[in-house]
Formats: sequence, C-alpha cells, structure tokens
Amino acid sequence: MMKGKKKGAWVNSAQADAVAEYYVQGYTVKETAERFGVTKGQVNNLAKARKLTNGRTFVPGSNEDTARRKREAEQQLIKRLAEYSFDYLGGYKNKTSKIKIRCQKCGFEFEHRADTISDCLHCVECQKKATQERQEEQRRIAAQRAEARRIEREWQRLLRPTVDKRKEGLLNRTGICEICGKPYTVREYVQDRGLKYASNAGVCSDKCYHVKMNRLGRKSRKQRGVRDNHRNRAKKYGCAYDPSVTLAKLIQRDGLRCALCGGMCDPNDRSWSQYCGPTSPTMDHITPLAKGGGHVWENVQVAHMICNSLKRDLIEKEA
Repeated sequence: MMKGKKKGAWVNSAQADAVAEYYVQGYTVKETAERFGVTKGQVNNLAKARKLTNGRTFVPGSNEDTARRKREAEQQLIKRLAEYSFDYLGGYKNKTSKIKIRCQKCGFEFEHRADTISDCLHCVECQKKATQERQEEQRRIAAQRAEARRIEREWQRLLRPTVDKRKEGLLNRTGICEICGKPYTVREYVQDRGLKYASNAGVCSDKCYHVKMNRLGRKSRKQRGVRDNHRNRAKKYGCAYDPSVTLAKLIQRDGLRCALCGGMCDPNDRSWSQYCGPTSPTMDHITPLAKGGGHVWENVQVAHMICNSLKRDLIEKEA
C-alpha cells in the first residue's frame, strides 16, 4: 500500500483488477504474487474482499479455510503418531496445543504438545518397563557370574593340596648339611630335634644345629650389627676405656639422682621410645670423650636423658 492512500485503496486499483483476473484463472497465491510483484498478503486480501476463488470451493482466509487447514494438520499428526506407535485421541487445536495420545504397546494414555512429536517421543510406562527388564537382566547376569566364580573357587579349593599334604611335601625335602656335609631330609631333622612344626634350618640334626648357632654367636659384634658406642668413641678420640664401667654398676654406686639437675631418674620412663624417656637414667661423661675425657669411673656420673642430651659435648662448667 502506498503512503498517503487510504486503507483498501489498492484493492480497487487497476493493478488489483489484473491480479484478480489472473488469480481466478486457477493460479495459486504464490504464483500470482510473483507474477505481479506484490505480496501474498495483498493477493489474499484481494481475494477475500472480492470473494474470489481460483477453482476452489472456499474463500482464502475464511472459516472454511481454517477448518480445512486444521483437518489436514490433524491428519498429518495422526500419521506421524502412527509411525511412532501411538494412537491419537483428540485435543488438537493448534500446533502448540496439548493433544491426548495412547501408547499402542501398553495402552498408557498421556498428554503431549503437538509441535514436539518426533522420534524422541516415548511412553513413560514402556520406558519404566524396559528399565526394569534391563535391570533384571543385569542382576541375572551378575548372579550367573557370581555362581561361576563360586564354582571356580570350589574347584580350586578341591584341587589345592591340604595342610597335611603341604607339610608332607616339606618333610620330604632334602638338602646338604651346612656343618657336616651329610645329605639329610627335613623329616630327619625335625624328628631329631623333636619339633612340633616342620622347618628347614639347613642342618641335619640337633647337634649340627647347636654348632651352627654357636658359630653365629662367635661372630664379631660388628658382623652381628651390634656396636659399643663408648668403646668406639673412646677408640676414635684416643681416650682411656674401662670395659667394667656400665650404667647398672654406676646406678649401684651413685643412685638415681641426676648429677646435672638434682632430680630423680625414672628407670621405667619409656615415653620417648621402647627404651628410654626424658627422665630415664643415662651415663654422662663429666669431661666428654670428644674433649679428651676417658670412659673410666672417675669421669662418669648419672644424668637424665634430657639433661645429657642438652649438655651435648660440653664440659659441665661450660654447660
């Protein structure tokens, strides 16, 4: 519509007459609009105003046209629902309205929007049933696997040798005695020693066992992983060393009073470790070994573990 002209003036123009004459020959609204370069809305308004038809029995935009479009959309909706195994029960008004449908598999009825009908449409009841069946199948498979594992364990238990068989196998083992070089069996060794349980010590008899233990006992303290700190430190610093000086004898001589702080020592204090605590008694060298003092009776005294640790390698006057 041109500016300045009244509403509906184009309907009575010469171009409108040509458009109407072309339209009534059977051409569609789209074809007529493209032929004369107007919009489809203008063609529809012209046909409605002049009550024109292009061979159809209804007037575009009328109630009959609306009803026809609704019937066609409803028929298309029914076909689409049939493709997805659903029956149409009614309720269609427009594409955004909710329609009532029924599942062909289980008969469950529910409402759904008409414009969202697609391959994603599913029945809630059918989905629940499928989920339950899937879970049942999973439980059945899990039970079968558990039963198979139980049977496998039972077979392994039956095939596994018993304790008596394992013990018999150990008793029948043979070897060469580490002491006398005589061949032996573990049964002979166990019987000779009168043991309750089967074990293999690498020897043939009780006599050879004690010889082996004595040899192990005659190893040096260094070989057995034992060290004498006082002896080693006195040797390191070149100090005098008296092996008779021990903590037990020192406590008998001086008692349990700490020479550094004057408090009493507690031999049962194990708060720091399984061996000592801060108040447990220790042997303190008046002149430390690192300063030339010897490990002799004249240079030792009883002290708390904590006091001895705080003193370190200082002389008592310096501390």
